Amino acid sequence: NLMVMALMMTTIAYLAKITLAVAIIVLITETSNRSLFLASLFASIPIVSILAILWMHNDGKSGEEIAVFADGVLLLIIPSLICFLLLSYLLRNGWDFFPSLGIGIVATVIAYLIFIRVIERMGWIATQTS
Repeated sequence: NLMVMALMMTTIAYLAKITLAVAIIVLITETSNRSLFLASLFASIPIVSILAILWMHNDGKSGEEIAVFADGVLLLIIPSLICFLLLSYLLRNGWDFFPSLGIGIVATVIAYLIFIRVIERMGWIATQTS
């Protein structure tokens, strides 16, 4: 009976996380119908990272583990910017949406792979799993 209860609580927690993620996406897309700037603001808020940090804390991660996570997020913002830079540039220069998005995504994956290698070699971050 306790195992069933634990499974139910875990399932409810996962469903709450999924529901919240969907709600954030809906908030951003619906806001974009009224204000692209406000939608951009909502999308730029690191709500996913903040929620992940809250859930990590709730799951018992140490302050040091959360700090390492925060460092990783901060560093990995850099290669993620390439997607938005390329998407904006290509769309403004007559490219269709999906090819622009595809190129932005591929370039971002490449940028991540290169950047992760660089920061590993510089000793800025350890990518091993715990």
